[in-house]
Amino acid sequence: MNTPGGYTATIESEISTLARRETRVEGASFLEQLSSKARWTSDGVFEQHIVGSRNFPNAIPMSRIAFLRIGWIAPTLAGERLQIINRTGLRETDFEQTLTGPYAPEIVVHPLASDRDGYYRYSGGETVTRMVGGVARRVIAIEVMPVTELEREEMLFEGEMELDPESHSLVRLFGRMVIVGESGRAGGGLFRLDLTPPVTMVDLVNQRLADGRWVPFSQRFEIQAPSTRTIGHGSARRVVSRFYNVAPIERPAGMLAISASTSGYVITSAPSDSLRDYRDWFRPAGRATESVSDLDFIRFRSPKLRATGPPMVTIAGFHRGDFIRFNRVEGLFTGLSVMARFRDKAPGVYLRGTGGYAWSEKTVRGAGGVGWDMRRWSIEGTAARTLDVTNEFRSQFDNPSLSALVGRDAWDYVDHRSAGIVATRAIRDVSGSVLHFEGARVSDRGVERHLSKPLSGGRFRENRNLTEGSYWRTRAVLDWNPDISPLFAQDGIGFKAEFENGTGDLDYTRLEGRIVVRKSFNRVFFIAKLHGAALLSDNPPPQQLFEMGGPVGLPGYEYKEFAGNRAALFRVRLTYPLTMLDSPLRIGSIVLPSIAPAISLGYQSGFAKATTPAARAAVRALGDFQNRDGTVPVDADGNPLPASVPSSRPVGSLDIRVGFFGDALAVGFARAIQRGRSTKLIIAFGRQF
Repeated sequence: MNTPGGYTATIESEISTLARRETRVEGASFLEQLSSKARWTSDGVFEQHIVGSRNFPNAIPMSRIAFLRIGWIAPTLAGERLQIINRTGLRETDFEQTLTGPYAPEIVVHPLASDRDGYYRYSGGETVTRMVGGVARRVIAIEVMPVTELEREEMLFEGEMELDPESHSLVRLFGRMVIVGESGRAGGGLFRLDLTPPVTMVDLVNQRLADGRWVPFSQRFEIQAPSTRTIGHGSARRVVSRFYNVAPIERPAGMLAISASTSGYVITSAPSDSLRDYRDWFRPAGRATESVSDLDFIRFRSPKLRATGPPMVTIAGFHRGDFIRFNRVEGLFTGLSVMARFRDKAPGVYLRGTGGYAWSEKTVRGAGGVGWDMRRWSIEGTAARTLDVTNEFRSQFDNPSLSALVGRDAWDYVDHRSAGIVATRAIRDVSGSVLHFEGARVSDRGVERHLSKPLSGGRFRENRNLTEGSYWRTRAVLDWNPDISPLFAQDGIGFKAEFENGTGDLDYTRLEGRIVVRKSFNRVFFIAKLHGAALLSDNPPPQQLFEMGGPVGLPGYEYKEFAGNRAALFRVRLTYPLTMLDSPLRIGSIVLPSIAPAISLGYQSGFAKATTPAARAAVRALGDFQNRDGTVPVDADGNPLPASVPSSRPVGSLDIRVGFFGDALAVGFARAIQRGRSTKLIIAFGRQF
C-alpha cells in the first residue's frame, strides 16, 4: 500500500467530557483545547510539539468513562496497520517510552491491509454521495464487518469505508474500533488494568493535497456510555482534531510494515507559560465539540439502545429518583421502573411503569403511561402519583432526589396526583431546544415531615403549607438553548418562557421567564441568569408563590426568606481560574481533569412582592420560621415569625468562593447587602448558584 513520504501540519484538538440530560440536551462538562506542530514520515516516526493549551472544567467527572483510554491522533490512514496514539495527558514522551506499555499506540488491522481477508468481510461497493468534511462528494461506500472468531486478540474496524472513485484511495473510515478475539479484553470485568474501552467510535477523514497525496483532514474519537437505567441520560468522551497548514515532505513512497506496533512517537511541549499565552487558535473553544453529536453513531450502539429491532422490555426510568431517593418527607424511597418498547412492531410506541415505597412515610407512589416517539415529536398519556417540589427559580438540571443527605433539605414538597397528555416538539437537535405542551387533571395534597434530624446536625424544617384541591392544568413551555447553563462549558444565550393555568379548586395563571448568558474571555468567564415571574389569582395557592433566599438564589439570606406573587431574581458570577494545577492529572495511563483552582465572585439581587391582600395572606399561610434546632422564634408580641415575607424593595447579596475543578466544587462566604446581617459559610456544587 503506497503512502506519501510524509507531512507537516498544525493539529488543533479538542478533548471533552460530555453529559446528556433529558434525552435532548448534550453539553461539555469538561473541555480542553490543544494546538501542536506535527511531523510524520513514512518510516513510522511521528513527532508532535504542543504549543498551546487551555481547558474549561465545569464539573467533577464521576463516570467510569473518565478513566478509559481514548484515541487522539492517527498519524496516517495508510499502511498495513493503523497506529492510534492515545490521549495520555503526558506533556512529553521519548521514543522508547512509547514502544511498549501504557503509552504505546493502539494497533488496528487496516481494512485494506494485504492480509485483510483473515480479519474482515465486505459488502456494498456502490458509488454514493456522502458529506465528507462538510462537503458533499462522490465516494465508493463499502461496509466492513470484522471476523468475530480469532485465535488472538486484535483491534478491528467496523463500519463504512469510503474510497475515492478515481484513485481508490481511502477517504474516510466511519464506524467503531472493536476488540475481538478469544482473549479479548471486552469481557475483562468492570476494571481492566490497561483501561482500554471495548468500543471506540471513530470518524477519520482524509484530504487530497495539490500533488495528489492523501493525508489526514479531521479525526474524531468517541467513547459513549449511555445510562442503562435512566432514559436520555449518559456521558461520553470526545476528541476532535483538525489538521491545518498541511505541507508534504518529499520522500520516496514505500511500504509500511505489518509490524507497525514497533513504531513509537515523540511528544514535546512548550513551557507552561507559553502554552497558556498561546493565541493562534483556528476555532473558538467548544466549536468542534458542538459541531457533532453522539447521535451520529446511533447505528453502532448496543442493539438494546437502538430504536429498531424486536420488542424489548428493560429496567429503565425517566428520572434517577425512580429507583432511589431520600428526603425529609418520604425518608428512604426505593422503587422499580420498567419500559416496554415495541420498536419494529410499532415504531416509536412504548409503555412505561414505575412504582415504589416510601419507608418512613409508609406511602406507595408510582406512574404509568403510553407514548409515541417520533423524530421531532413525543406524545405521552400518563397517570401518576408523585412527590413534586414547589421550589421556583430552579437551577437547570437540578436533582432533588438525594437532597436530605446534605444539609437541611432545601426543597418543599407536594403530593401530586395527575392524569393527562404531554406533547413535546424538538426545535433544534444539537442544543435541545423544545416546545412543550401539557393538559392534565391534577390534585394537590399536603405532606408532612417524617425525618427530623439531618446527617449534618440540627433539625429538618417542617414542610411548607399549601392549599389542597383538584383542578385542570394547562402548560406551555418554550426552552431555547437549555445547554447554556451552569452545568456545561458552553458559551451563548439561553431562554425559557413558561405559561401555566389552573382552573378548579385552585384558580391561577402563572407566567415565568428565564435568560441565561455565559461568556468566556482569555482567563475570565462569567455566567448570568435573570428570572422574572408573575402569579395572577384572586386567591393565590401558597405552593404557586415565588420564593427566594439562602440556597434558593440569595445565599446571604435565610432559607426562602422572601415570597410573593411578583418576583425577579438576577444572578451573576465572575470566575478567574488560577494558573496553578491547571494541567490534567495523570495517574499512570489514567487522565483526569485538572484540579483547576479558581476564585469567583457572585452577586445576587431580587425582589418578591405581594401586590394584593390575598397574596399577602398566601405568603403568611406558608407557615412559621424555624431555627436550625427546630424552635420557632416569636416577635415582641409573642407571635411566631413568618416563614417568608414579601420584600419591600430589591435585596442583594455578595459571595466569594474558592473553587476546584473550575468552580464545580466551591467553599466560600456569603453576606447579605443589608445592615445587621452576618456572614454565612457556603458550600456549592456544580455552579448551581
